[in-house]
Amino acid sequence: MKHFLFNLVVVGFALFLCSCRHSENPETVLFRDFNLGATVEKMNVAQLRPQTGGSGASTAIGETTERRRGFDLEYLLDESNGERFDEIGFLNELKAKLAEKIANAGVRTDGAGSTNDNFYYNYSKDKKKGSIEVIGTRVEGNKYKLWCVMRESAGIDSAK
Repeated sequence: MKHFLFNLVVVGFALFLCSCRHSENPETVLFRDFNLGATVEKMNVAQLRPQTGGSGASTAIGETTERRRGFDLEYLLDESNGERFDEIGFLNELKAKLAEKIANAGVRTDGAGSTNDNFYYNYSKDKKKGSIEVIGTRVEGNKYKLWCVMRESAGIDSAK
Protein backbone atom coordinates (compact mmCIF):
# COMPACT_ATOMS: atom_id res chain seq x y z
CA MET A 1 0.00 0.00 0.00
CA LYS A 2 2.87 2.39 0.82
CA HIS A 3 4.46 1.60 -2.54
CA PHE A 4 1.19 2.41 -4.32
CA LEU A 5 0.83 5.73 -2.49
CA PHE A 6 4.45 6.62 -3.26
CA ASN A 7 3.90 5.91 -6.97
CA LEU A 8 0.69 7.94 -6.92
CA VAL A 9 2.49 10.93 -5.39
CA VAL A 10 5.34 10.67 -7.94
CA VAL A 11 2.91 10.51 -10.88
CA GLY A 12 0.89 13.42 -9.47
CA PHE A 13 4.05 15.50 -9.08
CA ALA A 14 5.16 14.68 -12.63
CA LEU A 15 1.77 15.71 -14.02
CA PHE A 16 1.96 18.94 -12.02
CA LEU A 17 5.39 19.72 -13.49
CA CYS A 18 4.13 19.04 -17.01
CA SER A 19 1.16 21.36 -16.55
CA CYS A 20 3.47 24.08 -15.21
CA ARG A 21 5.75 23.70 -18.24
CA HIS A 22 2.77 24.02 -20.56
CA SER A 23 1.57 27.23 -18.92
CA GLU A 24 5.03 28.77 -19.38
CA ASN A 25 4.51 28.68 -23.15
CA PRO A 26 0.99 29.88 -23.88
CA GLU A 27 -0.02 30.31 -27.49
CA THR A 28 -0.20 33.70 -29.18
CA VAL A 29 -3.53 35.52 -29.31
CA LEU A 30 -3.53 34.93 -33.07
CA PHE A 31 -3.23 31.16 -32.67
CA ARG A 32 -5.79 31.01 -29.87
CA ASP A 33 -8.45 33.26 -31.44
CA PHE A 34 -8.21 32.76 -35.21
CA ASN A 35 -11.20 31.07 -36.80
CA LEU A 36 -11.23 30.68 -40.60
CA GLY A 37 -14.99 30.09 -40.83
CA ALA A 38 -15.80 33.20 -38.78
CA THR A 39 -13.39 35.28 -40.88
CA VAL A 40 -15.04 34.17 -44.13
CA GLU A 41 -18.51 34.74 -42.66
CA LYS A 42 -17.59 38.33 -41.71
CA MET A 43 -16.45 38.94 -45.30
CA ASN A 44 -20.11 38.47 -46.30
CA VAL A 45 -19.41 36.96 -49.74
CA ALA A 46 -22.83 36.63 -51.42
CA GLN A 47 -21.84 33.66 -53.59
CA LEU A 48 -20.64 31.45 -50.71
CA ARG A 49 -23.17 29.33 -48.83
CA PRO A 50 -21.65 27.36 -45.89
CA GLN A 51 -22.11 23.59 -46.25
CA THR A 52 -19.77 21.71 -43.95
CA GLY A 53 -16.86 22.55 -41.77
CA GLY A 54 -14.59 21.20 -39.15
CA SER A 55 -11.52 22.00 -37.18
CA GLY A 56 -9.04 20.22 -34.97
CA ALA A 57 -6.12 20.99 -32.74
CA SER A 58 -3.18 19.25 -31.13
CA THR A 59 -0.41 20.17 -28.71
CA ALA A 60 2.88 18.39 -28.05
CA ILE A 61 4.95 19.39 -25.03
CA GLY A 62 8.68 18.80 -24.92
CA GLU A 63 11.72 21.04 -25.07
CA THR A 64 9.42 23.31 -27.06
CA THR A 65 5.64 23.36 -27.15
CA GLU A 66 4.35 22.49 -30.63
CA ARG A 67 0.79 23.37 -31.55
CA ARG A 68 -1.26 22.69 -34.67
CA ARG A 69 -4.76 23.74 -35.69
CA GLY A 70 -6.57 22.81 -38.85
CA PHE A 71 -9.73 24.02 -40.57
CA ASP A 72 -11.61 22.24 -43.38
CA LEU A 73 -14.55 24.20 -44.79
CA GLU A 74 -16.82 23.61 -47.77
CA TYR A 75 -19.16 26.13 -49.40
CA LEU A 76 -21.85 25.80 -52.04
CA LEU A 77 -21.30 28.34 -54.82
CA ASP A 78 -24.35 30.38 -55.78
CA GLU A 79 -23.73 31.46 -59.37
CA SER A 80 -27.43 31.65 -60.28
CA ASN A 81 -27.10 35.27 -61.44
CA GLY A 82 -24.66 34.15 -64.15
CA GLU A 83 -21.65 35.73 -62.48
CA ARG A 84 -18.78 33.29 -61.95
CA PHE A 85 -17.21 33.17 -58.48
CA ASP A 86 -13.88 35.05 -58.47
CA GLU A 87 -11.62 32.59 -56.65
CA ILE A 88 -8.45 34.69 -56.94
CA GLY A 89 -10.22 37.87 -55.83
CA PHE A 90 -11.75 36.04 -52.86
CA LEU A 91 -8.40 34.59 -51.76
CA ASN A 92 -6.75 38.02 -52.10
CA GLU A 93 -9.44 39.55 -49.89
CA LEU A 94 -9.06 36.71 -47.36
CA LYS A 95 -5.29 37.20 -47.41
CA ALA A 96 -5.76 40.91 -46.62
CA LYS A 97 -8.15 40.08 -43.75
CA LEU A 98 -5.61 37.65 -42.32
CA ALA A 99 -2.86 40.28 -42.60
CA GLU A 100 -5.08 42.60 -40.52
CA LYS A 101 -5.62 39.89 -37.91
CA ILE A 102 -1.87 39.28 -37.70
CA ALA A 103 -1.19 43.00 -37.22
CA ASN A 104 -3.97 43.34 -34.63
CA ALA A 105 -2.65 40.32 -32.69
CA GLY A 106 0.69 42.04 -32.13
CA VAL A 107 2.80 39.41 -33.86
CA ARG A 108 5.52 40.20 -36.40
CA THR A 109 5.17 38.96 -39.98
CA ASP A 110 8.42 37.18 -40.92
CA GLY A 111 7.44 36.08 -44.41
CA ALA A 112 4.53 35.65 -46.76
CA GLY A 113 3.77 34.27 -50.18
CA SER A 114 0.98 33.19 -52.47
CA THR A 115 0.00 31.49 -55.71
CA ASN A 116 -3.37 31.40 -57.46
CA ASP A 117 -4.98 28.99 -54.99
CA ASN A 118 -3.08 29.44 -51.71
CA PHE A 119 -1.20 31.83 -49.46
CA TYR A 120 0.82 31.68 -46.27
CA TYR A 121 2.23 33.86 -43.51
CA ASN A 122 5.09 33.16 -41.13
CA TYR A 123 5.00 35.09 -37.89
CA SER A 124 6.76 35.38 -34.53
CA LYS A 125 6.45 36.99 -31.14
CA ASP A 126 8.92 36.68 -28.27
CA LYS A 127 9.90 33.00 -28.16
CA LYS A 128 7.09 31.84 -30.42
CA LYS A 129 7.17 31.14 -34.16
CA GLY A 130 4.20 30.23 -36.27
CA SER A 131 2.80 29.82 -39.73
CA ILE A 132 -0.61 29.91 -41.37
CA GLU A 133 -1.31 28.37 -44.75
CA VAL A 134 -4.65 28.69 -46.55
CA ILE A 135 -5.64 26.76 -49.66
CA GLY A 136 -8.85 27.33 -51.62
CA THR A 137 -10.16 25.51 -54.66
CA ARG A 138 -13.34 24.81 -56.62
CA VAL A 139 -14.50 21.20 -56.33
CA GLU A 140 -17.33 19.29 -58.02
CA GLY A 141 -18.14 22.30 -60.20
CA ASN A 142 -20.39 24.15 -57.73
CA LYS A 143 -18.50 23.85 -54.45
CA TYR A 144 -15.56 25.72 -52.99
CA LYS A 145 -13.26 24.21 -50.41
CA LEU A 146 -10.95 25.97 -47.95
CA TRP A 147 -8.23 24.33 -45.90
CA CYS A 148 -6.12 26.10 -43.34
CA VAL A 149 -3.26 24.82 -41.20
CA MET A 150 -1.75 26.84 -38.36
CA ARG A 151 1.43 25.73 -36.64
CA GLU A 152 3.10 27.39 -33.67
CA SER A 153 6.20 26.55 -31.66
CA ALA A 154 6.77 28.14 -28.26
CA GLY A 155 9.90 28.22 -26.16
CA ILE A 156 12.38 28.91 -28.97
CA ASP A 157 14.41 31.96 -29.82
CA SER A 158 12.46 33.74 -32.61
CA ALA A 159 15.64 35.53 -33.71
CA LYS A 160 17.02 32.25 -35.10
